[in-house]
Amino acid sequence: MGAPSMSRIDNKLRLGAALFNGDHGRLAEEVARLEAAGLDFIHLDVFDGHFVPDLGFSPHTIAALRPLTGLPFEVHLGVTNVRHVAPQLVDAGADLIIFHVESSTMLYEDLFFVRELGVRVGVVLTLGTALARLEPVLTMLDAVLLLSRVTGEGSHGAVFNPLVLPRLRAVRTLAHAAGVSPDVQVAGSVKREHIPALVAAGATAIAFGGGLYRVPDMAAEVTAMRKLIQEQPS
Repeated sequence: MGAPSMSRIDNKLRLGAALFNGDHGRLAEEVARLEAAGLDFIHLDVFDGHFVPDLGFSPHTIAALRPLTGLPFEVHLGVTNVRHVAPQLVDAGADLIIFHVESSTMLYEDLFFVRELGVRVGVVLTLGTALARLEPVLTMLDAVLLLSRVTGEGSHGAVFNPLVLPRLRAVRTLAHAAGVSPDVQVAGSVKREHIPALVAAGATAIAFGGGLYRVPDMAAEVTAMRKLIQEQPS
């Protein structure tokens, strides 16, 4: 079944950042900044302009960045053909590939295909997708990413949608009933102010976007978020 899933223990919530929100003319410097800030992983968006109305990083770019850091590369794959792109991402150095259930007509088979490539695998669900899609495949998942805003709309004023909170709790309930503990991630306009509610709802990882890049001191912001996480009741 591959590498074991991560779970939040003693309020150790994993924090990451989406590189897509950084300066694309200075990607190597942005990778170094994320590592220096003390983040736990780098979230990499790979879109095809069809399934998601945007274009993300190519496998070639990811491969060029891979030697620059030891942080895990966790790929958010928003494409119409998962099996076509996944092998290239593995070759590029992806540690986790999470793809949209909405893009898959054969979900079990797609998960099996990615897992056989030797990486951790998970799924992404948009805000309007029924969580029942998870039930047949929960035991195969290392991670579940719940989006907290409209996919691909980060540059159009989208904000964090609290609808993700009951969805988080429901995923944790489903996972517990299945006897598994996947990493339960949230991404989409998340800010420090949302951390208490996300911790309470059972998130185990957060991928921050543009808000983290805009603060005056990224490292200080990450330190403040970790302090806030530690203050939350277990």
